[in-house]
Amino acid sequence: MPADADSPDERFQSLREGSTDAQAVQAYYDDWAENYDSTLSDWNYRAPQDACDLLVPHLPEGARILDVGCGTGLMGDALRARGDYVLDGVDISGRSLAVAVQRGSYAELVQHDLQQLPLPFGDDAVDAAVSVGVLTYVDAAEPLMRDLCRIVCGGGAIAFTQRDDLWATRRFPDMLKRLEDEGLWQVAHVSEPRAYLPGNDDFGDEIKVIHTLCKVA
Repeated sequence: MPADADSPDERFQSLREGSTDAQAVQAYYDDWAENYDSTLSDWNYRAPQDACDLLVPHLPEGARILDVGCGTGLMGDALRARGDYVLDGVDISGRSLAVAVQRGSYAELVQHDLQQLPLPFGDDAVDAAVSVGVLTYVDAAEPLMRDLCRIVCGGGAIAFTQRDDLWATRRFPDMLKRLEDEGLWQVAHVSEPRAYLPGNDDFGDEIKVIHTLCKVA
């Protein structure tokens, strides 16, 4: 945990390590919540906008979207700038959710650990789900993706990102194929690695992010 919540260097180190300890992640993002948006702006964080470019063409008018790991609501802002969508959010950090409440972009916000499944949402509850900059902190993404296939209605979209340095080591290609072979989704798009935090001199070009979109069967 960073000793100084205002230190970008300490926050960067935690981002880089990608801890999957839920309590550590919660405390870390609680500490960072007040300054998170300004720091990410300084680092030219564009992942929410890039995710919108991928997801929006697959959304019906007025779609209900679940923002998985919504944090302070940057993804919600990006989506609301593209269309009149109904947004729900879920995140482990209560202080981040408090910032998201102030934005006024979300119909419902729920505090929940994404590694505790099932998520507290009903079957076929939303038209799409999106998870940006989150799966680094989830030990096993496949159970979460299976649960999202339950929550997202048939024909809906699931968009997510993962860092390129973790893509192979956490066996994301195998997961994509396995869920496709089982008939849970169809893989519609896997991007080339794209810039993640280009304004951070240490992260820079070293670590990029892969954007993926799947259509629920």
